[in-house]
Amino acid sequence: MTLDDAIRQLNSLDENLVLCARKPWLPSSECVATPPSADLGVPRQVKEAGLDYFLEVDVAREVLGALGARPVSHEDNVKLLIHYAEHDAYPDWVYGS
Repeated sequence: MTLDDAIRQLNSLDENLVLCARKPWLPSSECVATPPSADLGVPRQVKEAGLDYFLEVDVAREVLGALGARPVSHEDNVKLLIHYAEHDAYPDWVYGS
C-alpha cells in the first residue's frame, strides 16, 4: 500500500498499529501498517525492508482531529500528516481561519 492509501484507510486501521513508510515521504511512498516491536519501535523486518517510522495510527488520527470540523481535502490531510511526521509540529495553516 502507499502512504496515501494508508491515510485513506486511517479510520479503519487498528489504533495500535504503527505506520512505516519509505522516505522521502510522499503520497506514493510504500507504506505498511504494523504492530510495533516489543520495544515499541519499528519491527526489524520493516527496517530491513527500508521503511522508517512515520506515525502511530492513533497519533495520526489525533493530528487530523486538530482540524476540527473544517472541510479539508484528502490531499491536505496527507500534507498535514507528512509535515507533522517530519517536524513533530503542525504547519502554520492549521491555525488559520
